[in-house]
Amino acid sequence: MLNRIKKTFFGLLLVVSSISQVMASTVIQGYVYVNKPIISSVIIRDANNKFLKTITDSAGFYQQDVSELTPPLIFFSNENSLARTVDNNQTCNGNCLVSYIHSLQKDRQNTVNINPLTDFLASELAKQVNLLGPEEFVNNQLPFLIDDTALSNAYKKFHLLFDNALPQVGIIAKSFDPVTTVNQDINQLLNVMLFNRGYDSSTGKVSGTVLFDMRLIPINRDSPFNYYQAVKQQEKNINTKQRIFILGDSTASNYDKKVYPRMGWGQVFDRFINDKADIVVINGAQSGRSSRSFKTEGWFHLMKPFMKKGDYMIIAFGHNDEKCDGSNPKRGKVDVDNLCTYPNDDNNQKQYPSKQENMSFQSSLESYLAVAKELDMTPILMTPVTRYKDHNNKIAYQYQNKNPVSHLHYTTNKPGFAYWGDYSNTIKHTAKVNHVALIDLESLSIDFANQHKDDWQSYWLVVDPNDHKYPYYKKQSSGVIGNPDATHFQEKGALAIAEIIAIAISNHPDIKQDIVDLNKIRQ
Repeated sequence: MLNRIKKTFFGLLLVVSSISQVMASTVIQGYVYVNKPIISSVIIRDANNKFLKTITDSAGFYQQDVSELTPPLIFFSNENSLARTVDNNQTCNGNCLVSYIHSLQKDRQNTVNINPLTDFLASELAKQVNLLGPEEFVNNQLPFLIDDTALSNAYKKFHLLFDNALPQVGIIAKSFDPVTTVNQDINQLLNVMLFNRGYDSSTGKVSGTVLFDMRLIPINRDSPFNYYQAVKQQEKNINTKQRIFILGDSTASNYDKKVYPRMGWGQVFDRFINDKADIVVINGAQSGRSSRSFKTEGWFHLMKPFMKKGDYMIIAFGHNDEKCDGSNPKRGKVDVDNLCTYPNDDNNQKQYPSKQENMSFQSSLESYLAVAKELDMTPILMTPVTRYKDHNNKIAYQYQNKNPVSHLHYTTNKPGFAYWGDYSNTIKHTAKVNHVALIDLESLSIDFANQHKDDWQSYWLVVDPNDHKYPYYKKQSSGVIGNPDATHFQEKGALAIAEIIAIAISNHPDIKQDIVDLNKIRQ
């Protein structure tokens, strides 16, 4: 009997001791979530460069004892659904979700969530120590120099963008921290938000986090997040009878209000859509992207879930695909590695380095056509819109120059180019052999440009830097009088190009005639 009592006593003592050890542990737990729970690894790195790794469960939940780690800590998940490979390239370069915590409550449970909002905060902190974004934040020791001021600045930016939206899902804004607060209501915001990483053109590296609403318009100071609006747009994207997706570059992309009057034609294209046709325009065009990088960087991946049978896919690349001059001292190698695709030769044969067919412009375009075919969509290939330049690559009709705007979307046999050829002709050939609709926007826009030799500066981006209506341009060196931007548009030009495209669509025999409203076309 005495022995039994002793065993029971020591058994209870062991239990109490075990409980005490657990209670004495510093534990971190949280959720990995994008627009759904993510099953992935979670890697934790401390100030001494020590690593721990754990895995989430089916609810995206993870838990890890970090008693041996020294804060601050960086968390990243690199096996989630966003880190899928596209043409053997890794979107987000692997480290798609990052979170950071400056200090821990010792011997207690701590919460560290990992989601697009925490990734945004990490991106803002990266900027505080002159890093490009979360990717460098993870791979660099500098983040551990983060101080209270840097943290304060990052959280101020977060609250500026989301404080109006948080109460819309029942969250008290001032006390909310997406890293440390356990509140499932935040998933309502994440469910109607898109995110990706930017691209630094000078280095070719992944840059800062960009958050988007469901219109694919960046969430920023000019456009804070509105949950109710995002829900309505998501419903519209999903339930509208047809969608028109715009895949393209800076000539078509959306722009912030602060850079007005600069606009892309895709930003205003919906003004010409037939209101009775039950169509929504989803403009995913992104500045600086080629047909290759638009896919490898994950931009196409953001749009694809909304694509359905009967939708339209406008494919408008070329400006950045041409960046194949490897000898360019500034960013030649970077452009070749990340943007460049090679046009077909004079016999319309594909050109690309051995085992790199994704660097063929035709093959790159056909990767989109394959998706359109798979989903039973109608693809529309477009040649790139013209620059306001003559055959010598000089601004047309400027400073005694009487040469007209001419075709320039080709490269020639000169040092730095592995292959050369005509990009517009490659697009035309790709449309022909794949039996898809073609709009020769280059030719149409050249005709338009040459009709406006006296007032072209009111269409392309040429802003008076002293005009008080446009304070952004006061300190700009490009896109202003004295140094015109002959590639991009201001609002009047964006509308003119969008109208040209709308007319071409309405006249095309292979495209339904009810997409655009001819009454909206200016006579």
